[in-house]
Amino acid sequence: MRLLRIHLTNFRGVADRELTFEEHGVTVVEGPNESGKSSTIEAFGLLLDELDSSRKEAVRAVKPRHTDAAPEVEAEFRVGGHHLVYRKRWLRPLTELRILAPAPETLTGREAHERVLAILNQATDYDLFKALRVLQDKPFDVDRIAGSSWLRAALDTAAGGESGPGDGSEDTLVQRVEKEFARYFTAKNHQPTGEYRAAQDAAASATAEAEDLAQTLARVEADTERHGEVTARLAELRQRLVTDRGDLDDFGRRAKDVETLRTRRDDAAALVERASRDAELAAGARTARLALVRSVGDYEDELQALDQQIAAHTELRTEADSRREGASAMHRTADEAHRLALRQYQDADADYRWMRDAYELERVRADREALAEADREVELAAAETAATEIDDRAVETIDQADRGVRDARTAIEVAAATVRVERLGSAPVTVSVPTARASADATASAGTVSAGTGTGTGTASAGTGTGTASAGTGTGTASAGTGTASAGTGTGTASAGTGTVSAGIAAAAATVPEARARTAAESVSLVPEARTEADFAEPLVRRLTDHLVIEAEGVLRVTLAPGASERELRGKLDAAESSLATLCRQAGVRDLAAARVRLQRHVEARAALVAAESARTRLSKDPAALADEQARLEARIAEHLERRDAGVLPPADRGEAETVADHRRAESEETAANLERAADALRLAEARASEIVADAQKLAGRAEHLAAEHEAARTRLAEARLAAEDPVVEQRDAEAAKALAAAVQDRAAHDANYRDAQPEQVELLLRNARDVVARTEAEITDARAGLQHLAGRLDAVGDDLADRHREAEARRDAAERDLASVTARAEAAELLRRTILLRREEATRSYQGPFKEQVERFGRLVFGASFEVTVDADLRIASRTLAGRTDPYAELSTGAREAVAMCVRLACAALVGPDGGVPVIIDDALGAADPGRRRMLGALLNHAGSAAATPEATNGGKPTQIIVFTCDPDRYRAVGSAQVRQLGHNNDRDESPAP
Repeated sequence: MRLLRIHLTNFRGVADRELTFEEHGVTVVEGPNESGKSSTIEAFGLLLDELDSSRKEAVRAVKPRHTDAAPEVEAEFRVGGHHLVYRKRWLRPLTELRILAPAPETLTGREAHERVLAILNQATDYDLFKALRVLQDKPFDVDRIAGSSWLRAALDTAAGGESGPGDGSEDTLVQRVEKEFARYFTAKNHQPTGEYRAAQDAAASATAEAEDLAQTLARVEADTERHGEVTARLAELRQRLVTDRGDLDDFGRRAKDVETLRTRRDDAAALVERASRDAELAAGARTARLALVRSVGDYEDELQALDQQIAAHTELRTEADSRREGASAMHRTADEAHRLALRQYQDADADYRWMRDAYELERVRADREALAEADREVELAAAETAATEIDDRAVETIDQADRGVRDARTAIEVAAATVRVERLGSAPVTVSVPTARASADATASAGTVSAGTGTGTGTASAGTGTGTASAGTGTGTASAGTGTASAGTGTGTASAGTGTVSAGIAAAAATVPEARARTAAESVSLVPEARTEADFAEPLVRRLTDHLVIEAEGVLRVTLAPGASERELRGKLDAAESSLATLCRQAGVRDLAAARVRLQRHVEARAALVAAESARTRLSKDPAALADEQARLEARIAEHLERRDAGVLPPADRGEAETVADHRRAESEETAANLERAADALRLAEARASEIVADAQKLAGRAEHLAAEHEAARTRLAEARLAAEDPVVEQRDAEAAKALAAAVQDRAAHDANYRDAQPEQVELLLRNARDVVARTEAEITDARAGLQHLAGRLDAVGDDLADRHREAEARRDAAERDLASVTARAEAAELLRRTILLRREEATRSYQGPFKEQVERFGRLVFGASFEVTVDADLRIASRTLAGRTDPYAELSTGAREAVAMCVRLACAALVGPDGGVPVIIDDALGAADPGRRRMLGALLNHAGSAAATPEATNGGKPTQIIVFTCDPDRYRAVGSAQVRQLGHNNDRDESPAP
């Protein structure tokens, strides 16, 4: 299949758009979101799948939301040897199919839909086409390709075979094996079921019962021994508990001593913290005093520098105000010039649109005239077709009837008897045919009459042959009937009834058409009339197909009649002639030749009708739309003429109007640029003036703030010195530092004593001693509970335990024998099934080799030479190997899975080739691929779209058709040979060039 063109009308958000595609290679359709890319793919699927009468949700979903219009799709594509143009409209049903090749044909309605499906099923694999599509928001993985008959055939050819793994004849055997296997195993998990499961359950139950009783018997014996062991263990644990509690008391006393040392260490640390805080306060007071002294000096320096800046900003403000006034004047001048140029451009543009509308009006009128002419041609061709209507079968029936008439005549001539009459004396002899057959076809019999006058002879014959009349030295030919012919200066005449054949003094010949001679010469009289015996030298020879009377007046009369077989042949001839006449009368023709002429005229009329309809369809114009467009253009022209200033000279033509409009537009753009530059200059001048004013205000505020801060700093310094002079602050800082050093030394001594007591070790030993005591107490409790449990279990066992154990073993042995019998049958069924399936799997593996080789050939172009894949029985990718590392396909990243799936699609398309090939359609894929991977995939698409990528390339194979829809033009920029189609918004009609 090769998709050439798709035209959408009122399809979801697309009002009217037509897209064309390259028949071979890569076509990239670029367009923004919501421009109808995915709708194009969906439309082609609905065109092939859904009837025009369908009311499914998928059909109702594509109806436009904001207009009452019916969605319509038209596609042009090649499939097999057919070139199709297929159009369908839903909700207001319409289906049209035009077959352009191999023979022109037009179909409509349900017949067209079924014809397309028949062509698709015969010439391509529609399931493979669906599998190779990549739809937006759908998984990129390839599935459902294992069932493709075309792909199976291609893989089988690549594997060296002549057919698939089987022709289907083994299905019956496999089904019987599966049925037998199902008696013993489940279909899904192959677990035992039926009688096999019942036998297993019975054997397991009996075995379990015997084992339970054996275990119970062994457990009773073990419990008896265990009871004595637990009693001895309990006595040992009680003695150990006394020792463990003594160790716990010793570690408790050591822990109390460690706690006393920790308290002393913590008190020394608290003294260090208080001394540290005092030292920090004293140091902070000294630092604050020094900061106050420095801040007073800094404020004085800043105030002096700020006074100098204020003086400089006063001069800058004066200069900025002057520049702002100049820029304002220039802006007003530029604004007036731009307004004038804009008005002139609007007037010139209106004139240009007026001239363009006039040109379009002429085009619309021409289109309407062409459309009306095409409609008249269609009506004339349809009338001629109806006038010459005749059926091919009717002509064939007339032809058969005509052959029947000729065959009947031939049979009569072959079977009829021959009579020879020779006159021996001078008595007159008459040979006559009874008038009862006068209306019969003269071509059904043949006879010869000889007569002479002087030295001449004369002969007349009737039948499918010829009759001859001669006199003197001339000859003439006539067939039975009423006709006259002449040759030279003589004449010969044959007439019905008792007519005669005479010859002139020169040669004469007459011929009458065979189909029109309906009356034969029924008698010939032989009279000497002063002729000598030599005149009757030639005898008379005649075939006997009717009654014949030979009479010698006064001497004898001989009557000859044909036999029964001749009469039967004559009846068949009459019936054939009657049937031929009836058929010609029913068909409204004169004879077979007229019927053939009429059939030829009908065929030519039908061809003319198809050509006229095709020409009408190629116009693809709606008369109502053309009329509306003409009215709209005329209204716009009239409106412009009303508004236009009559005093202004109009343009001479469309070219002059366009030139003037362009010139005025250039002037408007130039004045607009001047205005923009003047506005920029004014904005800069105003911004500069405002900036200087703002800076001056900031400087003034800063000066005021610094003066206030300076006075406040002087006040704070004076107040601080009243509270404490600078030397006193220095002395307090030194004394606090000495007190902190003494406290730190005392804390270090207490820390050393605490570490020497090893507090962590004492805590560890104390905690462990507690756990040991608790463990021993728990073991004693468990031992007591164990003794009670063992005593209860021994009391619960009955006295007949051994007898019950022996009976259970007997039942187990019987169940195992039954299970062995059923198991043998089940294992035989499983072995047979496994053997048959193994054989089928071996045949299937022969397909995996070519498929795997083609996928790896494409994959190595993207991933490198170490790329390998593992293919399962359903031709799905199970894992990928790269640089010696094998990963399951499902665990690969999204970008890697996209790349592998792309290789699989292209491999399928390349394997199937042009005969069963389908286009690979990709909608917004490769979004997860990095730039490097996209470059490699672009090169791969370019390679797959060329003839060299197909296995049949050496034999003239054609490249794969690849169609890509994307909203990101850079994503497929690396496809070197791609043909790009640009899509605008939904309200824009696509202007993509034809391929």
